[in-house]
Amino acid sequence: MKKVSLRSIPARLILNSLILLLSATAVGAGVFTATADRAVARELDSGEVVLDLAQNVVVTDGEVTVNSDSATIWQDSGNALFLGNVIVLMDTLTGTCEYLEYLKDAGMVTMTGDVVLTDGETVIEAEEVVYFRGSAKATARENVIMTGPWFGRVEGQYALYDRERGSLFVTVDPVLRRAENGDSLTVTADRLEFFPDENSAEAQGNVFVSMPEMNFTSSSEYLRYFGDEDRFELFGSPVLLFEEGDMSGDWMEILLESSGDPESVRIEGDASGYFRDSGVDPPGETWFSSERAFFSFEDSEPDSVMLTGFASLQMKSGGEAASRHEMNTVRGNTFIIRFEDGNATEVIVSGSVTGTYSYRGGDQ
Repeated sequence: MKKVSLRSIPARLILNSLILLLSATAVGAGVFTATADRAVARELDSGEVVLDLAQNVVVTDGEVTVNSDSATIWQDSGNALFLGNVIVLMDTLTGTCEYLEYLKDAGMVTMTGDVVLTDGETVIEAEEVVYFRGSAKATARENVIMTGPWFGRVEGQYALYDRERGSLFVTVDPVLRRAENGDSLTVTADRLEFFPDENSAEAQGNVFVSMPEMNFTSSSEYLRYFGDEDRFELFGSPVLLFEEGDMSGDWMEILLESSGDPESVRIEGDASGYFRDSGVDPPGETWFSSERAFFSFEDSEPDSVMLTGFASLQMKSGGEAASRHEMNTVRGNTFIIRFEDGNATEVIVSGSVTGTYSYRGGDQ
């Protein structure tokens, strides 16, 4: 299993820029300049002066610039409305939409209509983006797509950025897709949540991970990824399915090497699994069960296995021995199995050891 890194999630860049952008969009709150091919000032019955701008509209406060086909600015309330081909520019961030509304008293900025926010190689698309200045939260709705060089492509129908929590979550049929070095990764769940400052991510509810090129899939109710440690945790009846077998338990931890190859797999609670040895024909088969299991790997090959707590190992011979229906079952408190070149070279069983061996000659 090769590593698919979520390290240095760049969502933080675009989201922090978005916050600065939306906070500075209060054009009525400070000094700004406005230009247009046509401008009309009118006074409402309340005495408020309204400025209507049309054609090649440019409004800026020196840090944020908004271009649009037309705009309306309410001088006293500080509200502003931009319509048609809206472009917002600030530092490395570019935002485009068809409609941008700023309500000063509500502290709310709404961008609607084919919204696209770009910061370098990171892009967020949605039908609507709303930022709430008072709570420092931003929402994106309808056909939300987030793409970037690190996390690939994330899709969903609703996304929420919480500045205080430092998180971005995507929900309503969220899907994460990523391709790297010929490998592809797909993650589906009820909710995907990213914590850029902590370099971690979570998938919550009906989590399914697929890596077709590696013939690897996993399912669980909850998955956590810690980027600094290249470590995954799976909760809620996790199951790993791979080309040569499967493993399951109450809790799993997968640790990756810097190369992306597995370094270890740890299972806690009701550990069980099945392995098939396809190096012989017909294949040999092995089943295990225990309270805890720990698998160590070297260059993607098994290096050692430790089973503890009411451990059981059942082995069915393959190859020529398969015709004799050989079956070896061993039980004990602790198993230690050492491997060399992918083959088991030593098995140590301790604590209340029992075992049976059975076979039947030929095809009898």
